Amino acid sequence: MNMKVLLIDAFNLIRRIFEARSDSDLESVVVASKHSSQRALREHEPTHVVMVFEKHDRTWRHLLYNDYKANRSPTPEVLLGGVDEFVAGFREIGINSFALDSYEADDVIATFASGVAKAGNQAIILSSDKMYLQLLSVHIKVANHFSHQFVEESDVAQRYGVGVGQLTDYWALVGDSSNNIKGVPGVGPKTAVNILGQYGSLDGILKEAGDDKVLDKVRQNEQLAIRCKQLVTLKTDVELGTNLRSFRMT
Repeated sequence: MNMKVLLIDAFNLIRRIFEARSDSDLESVVVASKHSSQRALREHEPTHVVMVFEKHDRTWRHLLYNDYKANRSPTPEVLLGGVDEFVAGFREIGINSFALDSYEADDVIATFASGVAKAGNQAIILSSDKMYLQLLSVHIKVANHFSHQFVEESDVAQRYGVGVGQLTDYWALVGDSSNNIKGVPGVGPKTAVNILGQYGSLDGILKEAGDDKVLDKVRQNEQLAIRCKQLVTLKTDVELGTNLRSFRMT
């Protein structure tokens, strides 16, 4: 039987629901999150579902760049302190949760999705986080639960001016303000699109021997650009210590 695996970015879902409400009562947010997740189950009809939490501890990205996400507003304490309640609530509707020390939900979800895709099955990532767009393929879809839409590869080209395979190079050059990643000084979106159009990738740009002011900017900041690319690239080889049998819908 072919699998359809729904991978839910837990805090992306919960925080969106929390911020849309006029009250901050934990119980009401738990109930609303359960109802929203049940809608996702009806819409996608998965065979397996993983609700992926993260522990908000220091990760390998913080070791690589100490100021990673330093500009982010902290997750509200009412949500952090209510994880057990959320996990129990999701279990009541048949969804098991998962989290891994020192890894963000992004890397855990990317690893699950990559494994599903390699097996020729379908993975659906439920999140509004743009970082997942780098995973788009025939076997991996990204769904914005709140706009009721899948994000297509054509949407990436329209929004960023580059292909899915160039997204991490693009973010390495221009940075990602949401994660406090600065990018290469003096290289904006239009410039990044132009040089990626000419040279294909960050690696291609760094290897180009031509005399050009823009290329010089990138070459002068080579180590910074490489570090930025590492930061924006999702890991797909995390040792999860579990398998999808634990997340089968009954």
